[in-house]
Amino acid sequence: MLPGLDGTGKLFAEFIRAIGADAEVQVIVYPHDEPLGYGELEALVRAALPTDRRYVLLGESFSGPLAIRIAAEPPRGLAGVILCGTFAKNPFPWLRWARPILARLPVKSMPRWLRAPLMWGSASPQRAPARAERAMAGVAAAVIRRRIGEILAADESLRLARVDLPMLVLTAARDRIVPRAATRRMLESARGAQISEIDGPHLLLQSRPGECAVPVLQFLRRWI
Repeated sequence: MLPGLDGTGKLFAEFIRAIGADAEVQVIVYPHDEPLGYGELEALVRAALPTDRRYVLLGESFSGPLAIRIAAEPPRGLAGVILCGTFAKNPFPWLRWARPILARLPVKSMPRWLRAPLMWGSASPQRAPARAERAMAGVAAAVIRRRIGEILAADESLRLARVDLPMLVLTAARDRIVPRAATRRMLESARGAQISEIDGPHLLLQSRPGECAVPVLQFLRRWI
């Protein structure tokens, strides 16, 4: 499993509990103090992948482009890819111009009412879970800014079209982060992907762990 913007993997806890003993789960954690781009993170992920068994790679949100890059040139043992609440190309094309100013953006000092929709997909700050706040608190501001900049520059559409592995796409019916247009663009390149839409906000694995576990386990049983 490849984590979202925080890169810690801490927000996967409830989903992993929902999976239970039906599958072995490995979370690949990103450095919390090194502002690495997608290329550098790809090398880190490839080095951490299993080499002795078949497995499926799940990329959530920020990590979707990483999962696509790896699936386009799959290492030995990779049997499928799951894309959850994510995108292949910058989901906010109208903000691409803002990428150069992100180096000065005070991301971590944004008020909670603004972070709630950005991180949790909720209009209510009270519904942003404490664990999401704690996960982001341990990540350097420069790292978060770099990752947002990578999102705004992302375009893995051509790589996605080359993926020749079984693919499951989990989408949120009430996603306030990834626009439906971005999801449609991704699906146009994801040939033959299995689609599962779940009623929930952007962070599906955190808000609907049980519902997400069902299609994920079905996918694993079919392809592992």
